[in-house]
Amino acid sequence: MPRVLVTGFEPFDDFSINPSEEVVKSLDGLKISGFDVHGLVLPLDYEKAFTKMESIMDSLEPEFILCFGQAYRGGITLERIAINAVSTTRADNYGHTPESDIILEDAPAAYFTTIMPHPIVEHLRRAGIPSGVSYHAGTFGCNWILFRVLHKLTTEGRNGRTLFIHLPALPEQAVEKSQTNLATMPLETQVRAAEIIMSLLK
Repeated sequence: MPRVLVTGFEPFDDFSINPSEEVVKSLDGLKISGFDVHGLVLPLDYEKAFTKMESIMDSLEPEFILCFGQAYRGGITLERIAINAVSTTRADNYGHTPESDIILEDAPAAYFTTIMPHPIVEHLRRAGIPSGVSYHAGTFGCNWILFRVLHKLTTEGRNGRTLFIHLPALPEQAVEKSQTNLATMPLETQVRAAEIIMSLLK
């Protein structure tokens, strides 16, 4: 049975929960739309995250890779581009900051994701889920891992197709920090969105 690797990140920004981690834990081990789903929660750690990601990519050889992360946006956003740039001022959860604002020397300035997001967004909207296409995944851990994954697949000639999905915060996070203006979406809706996305993979 074909395999889908779904990844998320541990909590950051002093939250005790991350929607991407919760979505991945909800999906791990399931069979959805003819796929075996394998979940991986990554540390927000520039020194260890990609090593962990690369190891499971090599052993699992998934046909599709769906990376999830949190963004402070009002809907689910599917990223179209990963850029070869990272913030050198924003530390990860372990106090590490990159020495250069270039992720990989001698790599392209950017990669397009290899799963087209626009038709997926149309399906999500028809299902009543706020969503859109984004052309900037930021310059923190989300863009960093997406660029590294796309570079590995491209340079090694692999067939695994990849998309990054940014998720809104969970209602529990707004409660946790008493942020009534924080855009949120229930976990059940986010998991449903992930299942719809997987049903469209070909």
